[in-house]
Amino acid sequence: MQPGGSPYDRKHGFMSRAVFDRAVEECRHVARIVELGFFGEQTLHPLYLDFMSTLASRPFQLETNTNVSMVTHDMMRAWITSKFDLVRLSLAAITPEVFNIARPGPVRSLTTGKIVPDADRMSAVNEKVHAWLAMPDHRPTRLVYVNSSYNQGEKQKFIDYWTPYLGPSDHVLIKQVLSYGGKITDPLIESHRCNVWDVKYLVIDNTGATSPCNLDTNMDLALGSIMEQSVEQLYFGERAQWLKSRTGCGNPLTPCRTCTDGNNWSKNEKHGRASACATGEQLVQLRVA
Repeated sequence: MQPGGSPYDRKHGFMSRAVFDRAVEECRHVARIVELGFFGEQTLHPLYLDFMSTLASRPFQLETNTNVSMVTHDMMRAWITSKFDLVRLSLAAITPEVFNIARPGPVRSLTTGKIVPDADRMSAVNEKVHAWLAMPDHRPTRLVYVNSSYNQGEKQKFIDYWTPYLGPSDHVLIKQVLSYGGKITDPLIESHRCNVWDVKYLVIDNTGATSPCNLDTNMDLALGSIMEQSVEQLYFGERAQWLKSRTGCGNPLTPCRTCTDGNNWSKNEKHGRASACATGEQLVQLRVA
């Protein structure tokens, strides 16, 4: 994927314990589904295991989305102990050559804990996925393959390779690459109507800022902070109502002006040992980053 017309330059940082606790407390009141992970690898957080330990008792469904690169055995056990409802592992390739193009960045070995050479990145990630799926008490798992111009010809190989290792609650999800508000361009990206208000998203970033759009990586549509207002006040407040009438692909707001595809799930494919295929699947309602 190549950079599109909208920049991704949001300031990086770790979520503090105060923001995390506040986000979880707000989610207890309003969220049906909470997903951990938003444009930053959550397993890099120095308090990750500590955060996970507080989530076992909750009224909402809990999902996680990781690229697996920094995952450890302790993290896998935390997903089980905290009874995650869905663990999403983003893989995107099945051969090392394609993986190194589509998924850059360091990968830590599960056995040594050290960063592996580029030639071993794919095998190190696969080792972790195999270890997770081999755990008899592992949580329901989704292996995600993002179909893009980089990995054409890999999809069926990916499905055929991983399907035998899936348990009855696991599946492979094939999804199309998205533009993320025009920040990515790829020949396979197709137009689609914005649906973020329909599925009732709310993204909470590391500072506590909120956005109604899961594709708003720079938080340009920020509603305000959960450190100052409740989720209910933010999502139904004056700012939200103003945005609701003006947002949508192609509208003169950033990132809408460069967004053409919204959440285009129309070509999603779900493969597993028990179910063959499902399309247009809703993925999550509220994200904590």
